[in-house]
Amino acid sequence: MDERERRLAWTAVFSALASEPRLQIVELLSRQTVQCPEIQSLLKLSQPAISYHLTKLEQAGVLHKERQGTRNCYRLQKGVANLVRLITEED
Repeated sequence: MDERERRLAWTAVFSALASEPRLQIVELLSRQTVQCPEIQSLLKLSQPAISYHLTKLEQAGVLHKERQGTRNCYRLQKGVANLVRLITEED
């Protein structure tokens, strides 16, 4: 990936993060791998809304979806997880 492609990838990440529900999902995923029902119960959003936000985050390369049995589990991509740690790190 060249420098321009890398900048475009990070632009997609920051664009996807420009939403409070998606930021909440990222904060949750920075602590653990979770399934959609867990996200739904913690954020108090409808299942279609959660699916919409998860899709936006996945398309931007923010998270990774893994199939476990009949459910999908979500975790942050390594680069994004590192960024979240840096941003949320307290002095």
